[in-house]
Amino acid sequence: MTLWRVIVMSAALLVVVNIQQAQAARSPGDYVVISYHDIVDSSVTPDLDIYSQTITRGRLVEHFNMLEVGGYQPVSLQQIIDAKAGGTPLPEKAVLLTFDDGYRSFYDIVFPLLKLYNFPAVQAVVGSWLDVPAGGQVPYGSITLPRERFLSWEQVRALDESPLVEIASHSYDLHKGVVGNPMGNEQAAAVTSIWNARSGYESEAAYIERIRGDMARTQQRFQEQVGRSPRIMVWPYGAYSQATLNMAAEYGMEYTFSLLGAPNQLSDSMNTMNRYLIDQETSLQTIEEILSNRLWENESLRIVHVDLDYVYDPDPIQQEHNLDKLIDRIYRYGVSTVYLQAYADPDGDGVADELYFPNRHLPVRADLFNRVAWQLKKRANVKVYAWMPVLSFDLGSGYQYVTDARTGSESPDQYRRLSPFVQENRDTIREIYLDLGRMTKYDGLLFHDDAFFTDFEDANPEALAAYQEVSLPSDINAIRNNDSLMNTWTRFRTEYLTDFTLELEEAANYYRQADNKVFTTSRNLYAVTVMEPRSQRWFAQDMQNFASGYDFVAVMAMPYMEEAENPDEWLRSLAQRSLAQVSADQLVFELQAQDWRTQTSIPSEEMAQWVRILREEGIKHIGYYPDDFHQNHPDINVMRPVFSIGRRFRAIQ
Repeated sequence: MTLWRVIVMSAALLVVVNIQQAQAARSPGDYVVISYHDIVDSSVTPDLDIYSQTITRGRLVEHFNMLEVGGYQPVSLQQIIDAKAGGTPLPEKAVLLTFDDGYRSFYDIVFPLLKLYNFPAVQAVVGSWLDVPAGGQVPYGSITLPRERFLSWEQVRALDESPLVEIASHSYDLHKGVVGNPMGNEQAAAVTSIWNARSGYESEAAYIERIRGDMARTQQRFQEQVGRSPRIMVWPYGAYSQATLNMAAEYGMEYTFSLLGAPNQLSDSMNTMNRYLIDQETSLQTIEEILSNRLWENESLRIVHVDLDYVYDPDPIQQEHNLDKLIDRIYRYGVSTVYLQAYADPDGDGVADELYFPNRHLPVRADLFNRVAWQLKKRANVKVYAWMPVLSFDLGSGYQYVTDARTGSESPDQYRRLSPFVQENRDTIREIYLDLGRMTKYDGLLFHDDAFFTDFEDANPEALAAYQEVSLPSDINAIRNNDSLMNTWTRFRTEYLTDFTLELEEAANYYRQADNKVFTTSRNLYAVTVMEPRSQRWFAQDMQNFASGYDFVAVMAMPYMEEAENPDEWLRSLAQRSLAQVSADQLVFELQAQDWRTQTSIPSEEMAQWVRILREEGIKHIGYYPDDFHQNHPDINVMRPVFSIGRRFRAIQ
């Protein structure tokens, strides 16, 4: 061991011994992936500009020493692939090191350290940056950097010859933002259909052609310069979709890394591997918590339902004022999540007449959802769920809607709903969800409360034929008169609706940007199905079925809507009965902020009391509908002390 290495290891040990070393909460066959970017040696280049993910050489040495002292084992991607295929098992506490963007510092600073420590690593390079001639400027966000700050193809070839380094693609020319909506928001090029003021949005076909073209160019340049094609595509900004993953795989790049900070299991799909982003401010204690899987995350969800109808205004200046007011409120509130309405419902009947995003089937009231969701994510730092109908789209005549067996027509007392038993309807709704995923940015889905059947629905010919296929009578009255058949019918329709929503989830997620947040789903459940189990027949809804199909079951905990005599006791009972069926981790309780019987607002003090009651009963995730940010209802000063999660965290075990 060289004297220099003894010195730096001793210095690092002084830091490491101050970290409380707990037994790693790691399991056999798991591994952690870490993401670095540029490395600078301030003693050599003190005037070099430092960017958000840049770290110093000294800090990197501290990290490498901590890996050795802590018994962590850096591995290559090939070792992970072999272990997954049943070959040599991964060592305990396996770690994969990755470096993005193709900085020259990887060759000058990192590569010698990798050889010294015998650590393997992945380096992801941007093809178009490598193709900039010597002495030129590389486009880097809103600025340019000297070409010499990045690797050359000659250096890439030298690195590729080392058994310690695997060269990955970071795209050919997708490491940039593009205009993603008429308001001018810049969004990741790989997952955004570009907006052009003259021609409008890039078509689906043009978008696919652009991404495929980038993959083809990447493959070509690697073949020309390195003599092989890359097998890893590291998407810029961690922004990819199922569609882009599929296209990259067509060109041999079947592996990628996200920026979702979580450990990986060999049993997981290797198409996308979770990865922790490291910067200069990441402390050694945080690194140790990452490596030992003892990170901290929010304990509870606090959810606000936002109607875009409250933000929309035909006057664009007023609309921007409304948006700023909403963002400021959500930021100050200290909540974690916004359920954001993606459809227009100005008459409040729960049926989508128009949408707030470009699509191929319904009018666009305003191209607003993408703008508001993006601003909420970036300025208020919350997760945004697209709140969408399942069946209640009013497409006018020419479509078949859910019908009642008693009349043979739609029920005037229920939402107007497209019959899911009609294939044309299913295809149309699926295309709406596909368009949602391609044209907007969001983190999850909330399925509206319109996915139900009464105990007289659906009586369309296609529905009756579907009942016969599962050995049920095509006569709904015959089913209703037989208790056993009624149970079978209820279960069939419940599962049918859930299966359809899972198809919609897949469609919504196909083009949707995956970034550093997990895609999660939630579905509204009527409280009466919990309080009166026989009512499951009236709605074709079942809490345990929902728990198996979605990440969260969103119980509509609205005592006045349910005409509860004692709202407080009703909420306690609902909480207790719900927790008897489903874990608190999966339950979301949605309170009402409006008494729709009297068209008056629920007092903020009463809503705050409801939150206290639910927390006392063990409900962790709580939301309410609607939020009227114009009138400050509910009053943020009353609600925030009991509703905000602030910065309270818990450790992941």
